[in-house]
Amino acid sequence: MNIIPFRGYRYNPEKVRNLDDVICPPYDQFKDGTDDLLYQRHPWNMAKLIMNKETTADTLQSNRYNRSKELLDQWLASQVFVQDLEPSVYPYFQSYQVEGIQKQRKGFVALGEVTDYAQKIVLPHERTLSKPKQDRLQLLRETRADTGLVFMLYSDPEGAIERILDMHTSGPPLEKALDLNQEENSLWRIEDPGVIQKIQGLLSSKTVIIADGHHRYEVARLFSQEVHAQATSDPRWDLYRFKLMSFVRLEATGITIFPIHRLVHSLRDFDATRLLNQMRQFFVVEEYPINGSDKFTTLDFLVHASRKQQASGSNCFVVYLPSLRRFVLSKLRPESEAAVEWPVDKSSDWRKLDVAILQVVILGHILGISDQKLAEQSHLEYESPRRRDPDHRGEELSVCLSFEPDAN
Repeated sequence: MNIIPFRGYRYNPEKVRNLDDVICPPYDQFKDGTDDLLYQRHPWNMAKLIMNKETTADTLQSNRYNRSKELLDQWLASQVFVQDLEPSVYPYFQSYQVEGIQKQRKGFVALGEVTDYAQKIVLPHERTLSKPKQDRLQLLRETRADTGLVFMLYSDPEGAIERILDMHTSGPPLEKALDLNQEENSLWRIEDPGVIQKIQGLLSSKTVIIADGHHRYEVARLFSQEVHAQATSDPRWDLYRFKLMSFVRLEATGITIFPIHRLVHSLRDFDATRLLNQMRQFFVVEEYPINGSDKFTTLDFLVHASRKQQASGSNCFVVYLPSLRRFVLSKLRPESEAAVEWPVDKSSDWRKLDVAILQVVILGHILGISDQKLAEQSHLEYESPRRRDPDHRGEELSVCLSFEPDAN
C-alpha cells in the first residue's frame, strides 16, 4: 500500500474552542434526526459540508452540493480552517467502552493511493449501492475537498507500526474531541520525514482491507479517473489518485466488530406468515411472541442465543416481524447449502459467512430482492446497532433483520 503525508486542514483553535461541537460522524449515519442535532450544535459543524440539507427549492443549478462548496469557500476565507505547514502523518486514537470494558483503537491518517480492486492492493468485503455513490461523487465534484476517511485494516502481527505511533503519542494530543457515541477521539501529528518514511516502508508491501467506507473509496476511484487527463497540464490534479484513509492494525485488541442490521421495507404483497413458512425450508425456526413490555428482555435473550450459535460455528439470525408481534431465531440447516444457487464467483468459505447467507438465501432467494434492487437500496436500509423501539419505521433493536410494520 502506497501512502504519502499531507498538509491537513484543521479547525482554527482561535475560532473553535470545543471540537465536540463541530465534529460529526460519516454521512451514512445521518438518520433519525442526527443531521438536525448536528446542524444545531454549531454553525461550523462539519455536517453542513458533508451533508447539506436538501430543500424543495433545489435545482440543478442551486442545490446542497454547491451550497457545501459556498460554505467551504467562506470558511476557508474567514480562517475557520487552517492548514498545517508541513506534510504530516496523523496518529489517530479512539477510546471507547464495550460492556464496561475500556478499549483503545490505535491508527493513523495518511493519503492512500486509490487502485482498482483487481490489483489486490485494496480488498473490499461488501457490495456498494449506486445512490450513495452518486451523492458522494457529486459532492466531490463540486467541492473538490476530501472530507471523509476510509477505514483500512492492515496486518502487522509484530506491531511495528503501532510501536512507532506509541513513541510519538506519549505527549498530549494535538486535538481531542468527544463524539456523539461518547467515544474519545485524539489526534497527533508526525512531520519528521525520517519517521514517515519508516511507516511508508513498513506499509508498502502490505495489502489492506476496507473495513468501512466502500462508497467513499469507489467515489475517489471514479473521480480520479474523471480528472486524470487534467493532471498533464496541472500536476495538482494527480493528487486525486490518493484518498484520506485511516489505517488500523488487524490484530489490534482495540478493534470491536458490531453487526449492521437490515431493515426490509416496501415489498409488494409481503406476508410475514408466508415468509416464516419459506424460511423453514432452510432454517430451524423458533418463534418468540412479544407480550407487553418484555420485548427488550426477549431480544437480549435472543441476541445472546444467536451469539452462542455463531460461536459454535452455526449460521444464526434474529428476525423481527412487527405485523406478527414476534421475534424469530433462525438457524441454518446443514443440508440447506446444496439447495441454494450460489454466485459462481464466490468461494466455499464465502458461502459460510453470515452476511452471505443473509444476502443470498433470505434476501435473494426467499424475498426476491435482486442484486440490482440491493444496489438501488429500494427495499433495504442499513442500521447500526442502537437500542430503539422496533415499532417505529427506520429504527431498530439489536437484530439482524427487521421488517417495516406496514410493508405491503
